[in-house]
Amino acid sequence: MADVFKRHRITSRGSGGQVVVFAHGFGCDQLVWSDVTPAFEADYRVVTFDHVGCGLSDRRAYRPERHGSLKGYALDLLDVIDAVTDQPVVLVGHSVSGTIGLLASILLPDRFRHVVAVNPSPRYTNDGQGYVGGMETADVEAMLEQMEVDTQHWADTLAPLVMENADRPELTERLTRSFLSTDPDLLRAFARTVFLSDVRHELSRVTVPVDIFYSLSDAVVPVSAINYLARRLPDVECTSLDASGHYPQLSAPEELIRKLQQVFRRRLTPAP
Repeated sequence: MADVFKRHRITSRGSGGQVVVFAHGFGCDQLVWSDVTPAFEADYRVVTFDHVGCGLSDRRAYRPERHGSLKGYALDLLDVIDAVTDQPVVLVGHSVSGTIGLLASILLPDRFRHVVAVNPSPRYTNDGQGYVGGMETADVEAMLEQMEVDTQHWADTLAPLVMENADRPELTERLTRSFLSTDPDLLRAFARTVFLSDVRHELSRVTVPVDIFYSLSDAVVPVSAINYLARRLPDVECTSLDASGHYPQLSAPEELIRKLQQVFRRRLTPAP
């Protein structure tokens, strides 16, 4: 268990009985939640962690054969959950971590009480057969090539595009620093795993309740991808956020906190 805590730099705060795990998305680490999690520490036990290869995780734990697919990250998530509690958790997963949470819930549904996915996507690329994920496969390959040639230029180009909120340049600067804090080789490998993933065939197997929060303006995940999830997840509710960009925990933390509190009251409070 100590190895899991070190591997993922697990942090636990709060004293509530219900464990809420906050999982970060691509290009970030657990600090991306720092404006959100304090609001829940009085009522819940709040757990954050770094995916292998991100933040202050043990980067020696990265294994291409495991982390070359999202299932490997789902297994990591289950390791984190097992390390912190023997009870079902609530997962709040941003972007690809929402998808990772869905995969983990298929593997071991009893470990999850509820999943909240913030701007998730079942597939980030268009399939040429009617599904619109937002990017072409050639665009992803070009991005990966740019990451290899000049990571700084890639970060400077992508951060303002996905953050939006051009009138708040400090948000873009914060995201750029986050991009550049990760080992460039591992960042590129994670990008390939994330942006070329496709979990659409798995969605019908999700049995836990799911809430999806989404930004109406998101360069990474178009509303078409959210609609796809809404049609295929068995127990799901979708809620739009009064926020723009792919990172509402940075651009609109108060809005995200408010929506999470509403969902927790609805999903976690026993009926009278």
